[in-house]
Formats: sequence, C-alpha cells, structure tokens
Amino acid sequence: MITRFLSKELGLTHAAILVLNPEKSHYTIFDSRGVKRIPRSLLRFDGQHPLVRWFRTKDKETESLRHYLSRDRIQAALKNGHSPKHSGHHKELEQLDRILKDLRVGMAIPGHFKEALVGILLLGEKLSRRLFTQTEIHFFQTLVHDMALAVKTTEYHQNLVQHNVELVAKKSELEDRLSEIERLRKKEQETYYQIMKSLAQQIHAKDPYTFGHIRQVEQLGLMTADEMNLGLDAKRRAMLSAGLLLHDVGKIGIPDNILKKPASLDPDEWKIMRSHVEKGVKILEPLTDFQEAAEIVHGHHERWDGTGYPRRLKKNEIPTGSRIVSVVDAFHAIVSNRCYREGRPMQEAFDELRRCARTQFDPDVVDAFIEGMKKSKKVI
Repeated sequence: MITRFLSKELGLTHAAILVLNPEKSHYTIFDSRGVKRIPRSLLRFDGQHPLVRWFRTKDKETESLRHYLSRDRIQAALKNGHSPKHSGHHKELEQLDRILKDLRVGMAIPGHFKEALVGILLLGEKLSRRLFTQTEIHFFQTLVHDMALAVKTTEYHQNLVQHNVELVAKKSELEDRLSEIERLRKKEQETYYQIMKSLAQQIHAKDPYTFGHIRQVEQLGLMTADEMNLGLDAKRRAMLSAGLLLHDVGKIGIPDNILKKPASLDPDEWKIMRSHVEKGVKILEPLTDFQEAAEIVHGHHERWDGTGYPRRLKKNEIPTGSRIVSVVDAFHAIVSNRCYREGRPMQEAFDELRRCARTQFDPDVVDAFIEGMKKSKKVI
C-alpha cells in the first residue's frame, strides 16, 4: 500500500522496499510499484553490498549522508570535495552513484531498528523532474522508521509464538511471553494506525483547498459526541477519533482522474468512487483492535432514510459514529472554499443540514452539532 501510494500520489517512476531476510542474511525486494518498477527477482543484496554496507556503517565524516542517499547529494559531495579524490569515501560515493544510476533510483532511505538495518526504501525520480522537498524527505524517513518497527515487532512476535509453543509446560513463563506478544501486537497496530493517519493527511495536504480538512472534521465530530452526552469512555472516544480521521482513507485506491474531476461524474465513475468505502474497510482490516473505527468508516455514506451505500442501512442500524461523520463532513464541505466555488456562510450550512435531517442525516446529530457550534462559537 505504501509503495503504491508513494509512486502514485507523488508521481514517481517507481518505489520499492528492500527487506532483510534474517534466515538467509540478504535483502530482497518485498514490493515494487510504478511505471519503471524493479522486478522482485532482480535484486538480492548481501551484507557486503556497497549500499547495505554504507547504511550499516557509522562514520562521523559522512554521518549526514548515511541518513539518506540521493544522487544529487552524492554528486554535490563529490563536487565540493567533502572527500579527497583518492580517499576510500570518495571511491565509495562514486560506486554508490553508479549503483543508484543503474537502478534508476533517485533516493535511498534506510530503516533501522536499534542498530539493525531492517530495510531500505528505494524511490525513483519524480515524473515532473522536480527535486524532493525537505518536507517530503522527512515524511519518507518517518514512514521508513515505522515500517522497520512494524517488521521487527512482527518478527519478534512470530519468534515468541514459536518459542512459547516449545515452552508450553512452563506456565508462568508462557504467560509472561504471551503478555509480551500482546504488548507488541498492540504496538504494531498502533504503528499501522499512525501510518494510516500519515497517508490520509498526506492525501489532503496535496490539495490546498482541503488541507486541514480531516483534522477539523475530527474536532467537530468529537464536539458533537460531547453535545450528545454519549458518555464515551477513553477507548470508544479513541475509536470515534480514528473513524473521523480515516473515513476517506479508501480514496487512496481511487484513480486521480475520478478523484479530482472538476465536472460531474458519470454513472461508471460514481460506481468507482463509491468503492472507496469498501476499500477503506479493507485497508483497516489488519487493525483488529480498531474494528469499531472500521465500522464507522463502513457506514459514513449511509443515509437516515436507507437510500445510502454500500449496505443501505437506515436510522439506528447505522453506527452512531458514522452518523456523526456524515453530518460534520457535509458541513465542512459546504463551508470550505474550493477551486471552483467559494464556501457558503455557516448559517446557510446549518439550514442545509436541517433541510436534509430525517432523509440524509440523523436529526438528533444535526441538532447536537448545531447547538455545539453555537455554544463554542467556532469559526471555520
């Protein structure tokens, strides 16, 4: 999902992830996407490969270049004489430049867990030929760090399960190990959730008209829940927050020509657009502790009168969180500026919500939302 997102949303020639196979002590391509993707069987790096050795080695003189490599940085370092021409570092950099060129890789970013190099993210060039911004580079580094953590916790989890089977007779040790497995499983799910939030925010950040949209939707939704006196405990409040943040995460799988089309969609395009709900649920499947959030995502396009999609639920069949998302998302869309129109005044948005209560929206949610907005005197 990450390689697909990077290659598609950032317009790259390709994106690939090299991951360490601990049993065979070499790195192979776990996944590669893009118009110039690298076949999985093509690359296999052992521990002595120059790229692997570079990211595994610590050296103060070249420390900054070991955080990530790009052909631009390598060539700048060679040109500016940061390494003497006949020094080992100079020759290493020349060799690395040739490797990146042969692989058509514009940037390589390592993923470490403690001292271990777990994997390497390989990115092609932008189809636009523009350079990567520092914000994008920081985003890549965060993703690689989270991926490395997820790989190692999964590996540790599997090792613990196998070890515990062998020690099943030792009850107290087994219980300790199972507790550790559960802790790591929760950590892995939290990591996956953070990646999902990063991807959702990155999609909206690309469009200046919707930047900040999901964060404001989250705040408005939690305000509405408070006004409804739902008495949510910490866990259910966290589930509502996750549902509000990730309600449109399935749009990662919708083609840009449909997602950003300024004109009305035709019936076939609408069918594809509506599939983002099921895609979002599929993306959230690995989050077994977040199934309540997945249900919120599944129901956020259902309507109070039963004419929504994808399951045609009605009234109280629709999860409460989904009904809240539906109202606050519609309100924010009405008052927000777009490239093709200006946002409408808040009072007009309130009138529109009231008009659609009992058909599209839960009337109790509409009343609670408007009352909460008036109390808080929020300005969008």
